[in-house]
Amino acid sequence: MLFSKAYSDYNSVILHVHIPKSGGTSVRENLVKYFNDNQVLRMPEPGINHFFGNTINSVFESKEENEIKKWLKNNLPLIRAVMKIKNFSKNFFKKNDNFIFRDYYSLTTKEKQSLRFISSNQERITVPNIPGKHFLKIMTIRDPVSRIQSYYYEAKKNIKATKPYQIVASKYGINDFIKYLYDEEPYMVSNPYCICLSGTQDFLISKKIIDTEFFLAAPIERLNDFLHLLSIKIFNEKKKLQKYQVSDTNTKKIIISDEFVDRIISTNKEDIDLKKHIESEFKNILDNNIDLFN
Repeated sequence: MLFSKAYSDYNSVILHVHIPKSGGTSVRENLVKYFNDNQVLRMPEPGINHFFGNTINSVFESKEENEIKKWLKNNLPLIRAVMKIKNFSKNFFKKNDNFIFRDYYSLTTKEKQSLRFISSNQERITVPNIPGKHFLKIMTIRDPVSRIQSYYYEAKKNIKATKPYQIVASKYGINDFIKYLYDEEPYMVSNPYCICLSGTQDFLISKKIIDTEFFLAAPIERLNDFLHLLSIKIFNEKKKLQKYQVSDTNTKKIIISDEFVDRIISTNKEDIDLKKHIESEFKNILDNNIDLFN
């Protein structure tokens, strides 16, 4: 990793590779506190996404939701004027401007130049082209069994279930949910970290990307240390960690059947090796930067 080699200045852009159910929301929400709204951008999942089916270009889009989004974006000046007249809180638009009404391709050159933090939920790691900027890539990784279990709880508690896997989770137990994923949406449960990084289920290719391109990566178990290192190294200060989107429905650990645990492990060996490598490299970085914790 490049933690001890890369530098941070006004041309640095933190690129957070957010792979769902890996502590990414906590990473994003803790780091955006260091920036102004115009410096932050979220790149959401694309409409064409292999996570929604067993073919590489499966499509899932809610036309109704897109029409509402389009209408809101087109009428944003009018909405802003009404909100100002009515004295509504300015915070109403604080998150929406960044995460709903803004997308990378709609930004002007000047707006792109102001970016300092990008959180990407892409199925493939996507590095925006911003002349003059250099990227500090970061990510966290989780073991596949607990990640899939967390996916189940997140999908199950979604009141407005629209995606197929959410509907399945709302109706069935965790083992049937996992069976569905393997039958219908295998890309969600087969080495998603390696696929996101390299487009392949190849540990060695993904390892090289982590070693040569990433500023910092860490296992989710070391989330506190991960955020501490980033805040001290980049911002020269430490803020208390807040956790976001921690499920309150998983009060007791659901036992996934031994059959599916074995299947998850056998079909995620590349990601398991990648996590072990990241754990080892992160430990070395911690040991070499112990002074940052004093």
